[in-house]
Amino acid sequence: MPDSWRPADDWTPPSGDVIDVWRLDLTVTEEDWTLLSPDESERANRIVVEGKRNQKASSRAQLRRILSLYVDIEPRSLRFEYGEHGKPGLSTHRNPSFNLSHSEVVGLVGVTRDLRVGIDVEHVHEGRDFSGLANRFFSAEERAALHELSDPERPAAFYRAWTRKEAYLKALGTGLSFPSNGFTIAYTGEGPGCVMATDMPGDDPSIWRFADVQLGPAFMGAICFDGPEREIRWWGPDLT
Repeated sequence: MPDSWRPADDWTPPSGDVIDVWRLDLTVTEEDWTLLSPDESERANRIVVEGKRNQKASSRAQLRRILSLYVDIEPRSLRFEYGEHGKPGLSTHRNPSFNLSHSEVVGLVGVTRDLRVGIDVEHVHEGRDFSGLANRFFSAEERAALHELSDPERPAAFYRAWTRKEAYLKALGTGLSFPSNGFTIAYTGEGPGCVMATDMPGDDPSIWRFADVQLGPAFMGAICFDGPEREIRWWGPDLT
């Protein structure tokens, strides 16, 4: 859990092995569009819904601004490369490692060094068929844990599981090639949870760490990274 969100203007370069989590307000500006590469603009403009199109543009522009702080390159000049399943990295720098997620008007970016990192944010919708979704996307153990909860407990638990699972998949960088029911995470009770078991060949569940991202009642988020525990710094306005 974040001790507190600090204003983005107070950011200082990390002096050690830390993880920075950035919270984004995805209100688009005219400048946002000018920062995008032609392929980023093309992908954003394929989105039919105007609000989602603008949020896509804003999230990519703000990702550029954030990464420019770490590599001292103008945001517009950054160049990206993409893994086999679409996970982006900087084409000219091995570090930092980073990941972006956005939902409705909120975005999250995780930035660190020498680690695989994934991050996810979800807008909380009450009244969804949580059991039905779990039956499609959760492992048997995760489904059983959800069904044991009372109806009032189920929505928050579902989103806690969902964001952790998405963050793990994004850290792996597998896209849809690895099914979300092919691994099991702990998500009930206290604490950030863990990967309990996975069908990913060669993966060691014990190396993965989670942290929940506190975003107020309307959104839930999680970050996943491999390796030892690290300090997490939180940048952006406090929504709690």
